[in-house]
Amino acid sequence: MNHRRIYSFAVIVFAGFILLATGIASTSKPPMLISVDSPHGMRKTIQNIKQALVNNNFRFLREQTLKDGLGGAEDPHFRVLYFCNFAVAHKAIQFDKRIGFMLPCRLTLIEKAGKVSIYYLNPQLVKGHGNNKLNGLCDQISTAMKSVIEEATL
Repeated sequence: MNHRRIYSFAVIVFAGFILLATGIASTSKPPMLISVDSPHGMRKTIQNIKQALVNNNFRFLREQTLKDGLGGAEDPHFRVLYFCNFAVAHKAIQFDKRIGFMLPCRLTLIEKAGKVSIYYLNPQLVKGHGNNKLNGLCDQISTAMKSVIEEATL
C-alpha cells in the first residue's frame, strides 16, 4: 500500500470537509465549494469532462478512486479527476508559490441514487489573500472550469 497516496487522499478529503463547513457558515464571501448536477451517469459524465477539459486547454492527469486512495473495496460511485492548464499554473506559481495548494485542479464526482454531482473548489477564493497578481488568473481558471462543467453536463 502506498502511504503517500493514502496521506494525499486523506488531506484532500479532510480539506473538503473543512471547506464545506466553512462555506456553509459564510454568506458574504463566494462559496468555497461549487456543486453542479450532471444529467448523465458516472461513466458518461467522466467521458464528457475529459473531452471538455481538452476543449478548454486543460490536460487530464488522472482519475482516482477510493480504492486508489484508501484501499479496500472499489466504489463505482466516487471519482476524483485531476487536471491542469500548465501555462496558467506556471504563471500562478511565478506570482505566488502558495498557489500550489490548489494544484492540480480537481473535480470530485459522487453518484447517489442514480444522480451524479460534480464538486470543485472555487478558484475565486484565492483572491484577496495578499497577491493581486493572481486575480486575473483566478478569473481565467474560474471561467474555464465553468465552461468545462457546462459543456460536460449538456
